[in-house]
Amino acid sequence: MDKFDTFYKSLTKTELQIVSKLKEVVSNFPSLNEKISYSVLYYFKNSRICFIWPASIKPGPKTGVQFGFCNGYLINDKHSILEKENRKQVYCITYHHPNEINKSILIEYLENAIAIDESLYSP
Repeated sequence: MDKFDTFYKSLTKTELQIVSKLKEVVSNFPSLNEKISYSVLYYFKNSRICFIWPASIKPGPKTGVQFGFCNGYLINDKHSILEKENRKQVYCITYHHPNEINKSILIEYLENAIAIDESLYSP
């Protein structure tokens, strides 16, 4: 069983629905490479851009599925949806139901995150 199988087999039904919907949003960005890191889905371009971390995978969120931005502190959070908690760099959005996912806002934030990655790490 590979790392991806292990990841998907660990999820609850609701987490799987949320993860599937989040992956659908990320699929709008074919330049991002999906890898398993820390037992969860990470997306890379020049560096780590974002991740999808369900509560079933420890030490993740206590409930729901977090969509995290690795350089979240640099993102223009004009909708005030990013959860900072006690972190300095990584900011997240936690979803508890697939219907909570606003695709257009998430795409906007991902475009911003990719632009940040390109400005920080492009030659």
